[in-house]
Amino acid sequence: MQYDLRSKETENFRSLGFSEIVRRCVDRASGEDVLIEPAALSDIDAILENARTDMVLASPAAIASVLAINPDCIRMITVAENREQLGLFAYLPLNARGYAALIDGRFDGVAPERAWIAPRDEEPDALYIWLVWLPGSLGRSMGAIAKAFQSVSHRTCPVFSRAVTNRSAQVHQTMGFLPARDFYPSCQDGLLVAFPQRSLSPAATKPAIRIARTMEDMMQVMSVRSATYIAEQFCLYEEEFDGNDFCSTHFLGTLDGDPAGCIRIRFFADFAKIERLAVRTEYRNSRLAFHLVRAAVDHCRAKGYRTLYGHSRLDLVRFWSLFGFRIRSDRQDFTFANVRYAEMILETDRVADAIGLDAPPMALIRPEGAWDRPGPLDLSKSEHDPRRKELMQSRMRAVGNLDFAKQG
Repeated sequence: MQYDLRSKETENFRSLGFSEIVRRCVDRASGEDVLIEPAALSDIDAILENARTDMVLASPAAIASVLAINPDCIRMITVAENREQLGLFAYLPLNARGYAALIDGRFDGVAPERAWIAPRDEEPDALYIWLVWLPGSLGRSMGAIAKAFQSVSHRTCPVFSRAVTNRSAQVHQTMGFLPARDFYPSCQDGLLVAFPQRSLSPAATKPAIRIARTMEDMMQVMSVRSATYIAEQFCLYEEEFDGNDFCSTHFLGTLDGDPAGCIRIRFFADFAKIERLAVRTEYRNSRLAFHLVRAAVDHCRAKGYRTLYGHSRLDLVRFWSLFGFRIRSDRQDFTFANVRYAEMILETDRVADAIGLDAPPMALIRPEGAWDRPGPLDLSKSEHDPRRKELMQSRMRAVGNLDFAKQG
């Protein structure tokens, strides 16, 4: 069976602020193919020995102590058909004391205190992912893990984790975990967190995207970029605000009216460059980034561009590939502002009604992106003001028999 968005078996997992990639993994995972069941320490000795070659784990005595309080804390993941072991998923259900220890820096996952662990019949205040050991099978097992979350708690609570290898760090980032210190300054460095998502109002379910047309819009764009690039990538002001902002088209994305993201487009003779995609950290678990990129791509196609170009951070190449962008195989990675980038290209088709030289003359003077509806000059309000018309006629010179002022 497939885990759809209405599934009661996975609703707690889905309510967490995980990325769209995780949600798609859950949708694709088959509950009949993979099983997840409580495991005794003796069932997982071989797996733990393999895991210990790459990371420091709790001792057998510490694991046994946790299992004595809550036997569900370690789950074996197997193939349903032949019981082949794929790996294990282990978590610590933390009570209020364990949650407090986690956020004030006293927590030790290698030697957790028994007083921190919530028993099976008690709702936890937080979950700590103790160990995930699923070599090559994480995506396949995501549906089973999602079901396990539902059995742990009937209400959603924050989920904490820690990346202990470079590969693990990449996986956590892709899943949508956030640095816990951004929210709990006293917690240990390296701790990560995923929060339950608040219910978005209907107006915010689909972000509002608009072209920045006013100075107020531009101030909001610059605020979003300051909160992302300058605050998080530590670039200089002159590197972020590079002199190109007032010769570009900017899209501003809002959620519940709050400026949450933006993207910039610059236009060249035979290609358009999509750049400066930014989404504030508290909104990164929404689909705002997807809406912004799609709006930018659609806008370029509406202007007749067939080649779109951009620079992707190496860890975001897969994100851009979702829209059809491909790395330029003839070019090397490059670095600026302490970040490595790859050049990416999207070859696309212009839309059938793209704006062009044969468009009606009034369409070509309408506001950017609004070529299909009347603009200020279509309405021509000044023509209905007799005083303005008279002033115009009195100041417009004539050349020969030609009168350049509109009469009548």
